[in-house]
Amino acid sequence: MAAWESGWYYLAAGASNTYWVSWGDTWQGLQYMMAEPRGGQSRLHVTAYGIQSIPRFGASPLTSYWVDVTNYGPFGTNFVLRGHRVD
Repeated sequence: MAAWESGWYYLAAGASNTYWVSWGDTWQGLQYMMAEPRGGQSRLHVTAYGIQSIPRFGASPLTSYWVDVTNYGPFGTNFVLRGHRVD
């Protein structure tokens, strides 16, 4: 899997939130994820990476990846999640 980009999010100055990405029922391997600001002055910090596999009756498990993002900048900012498989 090549590098990927997901979502269009907004985070206010001083705020934190948890964001997740899922590819359905296919295992994509361990993913490196970051928050990439799109405009404005911001300092986004990503922590608490996680992977969760949820069993589903009659189907492959649903695998989701999540990160916590905090905006340490003086202004709110738009951003996307970017990542890549770690080989």
